Amino acid sequence: MDKDEKREAIVEKSSEMFARYGYKKTTMDDIANACHIGKATLYYYFKNKEDVFRSVMNREIEIFKEKMLDAISKEKIPQDKFRIYVMTKINRIKELVNYYTTIKDEYLEQYAFIEQERRDFTNFEIQTLKNILDEGITKGIFKNTDTKITAIVLVHALKGLEYPWTVEQDMIDIEKAVDLMLPILFKGIER
Repeated sequence: MDKDEKREAIVEKSSEMFARYGYKKTTMDDIANACHIGKATLYYYFKNKEDVFRSVMNREIEIFKEKMLDAISKEKIPQDKFRIYVMTKINRIKELVNYYTTIKDEYLEQYAFIEQERRDFTNFEIQTLKNILDEGITKGIFKNTDTKITAIVLVHALKGLEYPWTVEQDMIDIEKAVDLMLPILFKGIER
């Protein structure tokens, strides 16, 4: 196993540890033991637990981005791209809900630690939606608006739906909710 493969294996096992025990309770000893390596070897790859956690988060974010861009690229029209963006986002968050549930109580304590990663992902989402909106304008499907501001508003509006749509998921059928929301978004609620 080369250095990159070893590092990736440590990140994968660490992800399981953080999901099971949370950030606070997981120690470098726990990670080393779970990976069947010495603590010195772990420190060869990572400076500290924060460095390991950052790598776990970056891995999850990259997987998230890849899934989203792959799903969007398969759609032909901007409305379907927007719909698949929303569905991919919600489904990926649902996949990670156990992980988020484990660390959510620690989230506020770690806020400064993960804020940059969250900001970077939000910027990725804004750019992704801006691209979809720009395509819709170019194709004459959407009216000409400031796509950057519109994308910012949409991303933040959707963030408000993340918690109820993933944690309180039994309350509504997400796909049906998205299908009801999109015509309102695209055409408004006026008669």
